[in-house]
Amino acid sequence: MTPYEKFINIVDKEHYFDQHQEVLVALSGGLDSMTLFNWLYQAKELLNISLSVAHINHKQRAVSDHEEKVLQEKMADLGISFYSTHYVGSFSEEKARHFRYDFFERIMTEHHLTALVTAHHKDDLTENFLIRQIRGSRLRHLIGMQAVQAFGEGSQSKSLIRPLLTFEKSEFDATEYFEDASNAENDYLRNRVRNLYLPAFEKENPRFSENLASLTDEIQKAMSIVMYSARAYATAEKIDLIEFSREIDNLQYFILQNYIAKFPALEVSKAQFNELLHIIRREGQYFHAISNDYSFIKDRYHFYIEERSKATEFETALTPYPRGDFQEIDLPATGQIVIRKRQPGDRIQVNGIDKKIRRYFIDNKVALKKRGNPLVVVENVVYGVLDVVTADLSKSLKHDKMKRTLYYREKR
Repeated sequence: MTPYEKFINIVDKEHYFDQHQEVLVALSGGLDSMTLFNWLYQAKELLNISLSVAHINHKQRAVSDHEEKVLQEKMADLGISFYSTHYVGSFSEEKARHFRYDFFERIMTEHHLTALVTAHHKDDLTENFLIRQIRGSRLRHLIGMQAVQAFGEGSQSKSLIRPLLTFEKSEFDATEYFEDASNAENDYLRNRVRNLYLPAFEKENPRFSENLASLTDEIQKAMSIVMYSARAYATAEKIDLIEFSREIDNLQYFILQNYIAKFPALEVSKAQFNELLHIIRREGQYFHAISNDYSFIKDRYHFYIEERSKATEFETALTPYPRGDFQEIDLPATGQIVIRKRQPGDRIQVNGIDKKIRRYFIDNKVALKKRGNPLVVVENVVYGVLDVVTADLSKSLKHDKMKRTLYYREKR
């Protein structure tokens, strides 16, 4: 059986393209991606797919512009849509990867393409495992690449397909491709893994790569059990503290990992993760910014992560009564109305007792998130905390004809 025949058998058996007709091929121009393109182009009628190509010129080599031009001309001759872009900014492997996939997603959205196909293969699985081990990745990141996974934000219709994961590079048969001379250099970690570390390990044990693949498979099986055990929390926006506390400690560890993974832009260090787990397990509420964009909140019943931009905001209006479901605070007829954040020493009178607002929050177990809600102040006297409490002074004005009423509700 030829490598192409093997490819067709796998694609047919796994039904990779049954739900996809408009396919985008990530094409670098190297042996791997050119082989993938050739096989897909040869089989496009059989698979009933239409191909487009996306190429990123990373501008890291003198020949990059020439290679882009050759690929563009080749696709024009074949009648294949060709989309390209140039990498900008300081270069790193991680930044380049994010740049590539952001570009792929944009092209797919703009041109209504539903499948992205990449040429990752068996050797990449081994290299990625070692790279992640070296960088100290968690277990969940050592399960290897999936042949098919959802791709893009907020879309279940787009897929990332890697049909070559069972192929070794020695099986690729493209005759026209570009050889990246920088692959022989060891400036980047991936090149060092490929050129130095793997050969050294395979010198000790010729089956080292095979053993790593087997270990990756076992990790994937173990993680599937963990995910099944934590399935009740998979879609939760907030994690119930009582339910969480009933789980064994080791499962709690993975439940929190899975929950944090729902926020791809949030990076949590191992030390920060362990601190969050400790906070969840101990008594007391908690509200703290864990990054520039996210806050971690633990109230009496749940813990959850929230975008800081989603902090509660209020809209307000004075009499006459506005339309809608507004709450109200009665205020004296004169005096400047100030709506502001709480300040040290602020006090409020509730049920005949005058106390610091901070003490009121603690005594009444007010949720931490609400402790930042604005105060309504007239002549340095607090008449209420929005959506928390109304002072006695406001209540005494309820039937007074000489008053003003402030109406408020959460901004929508």
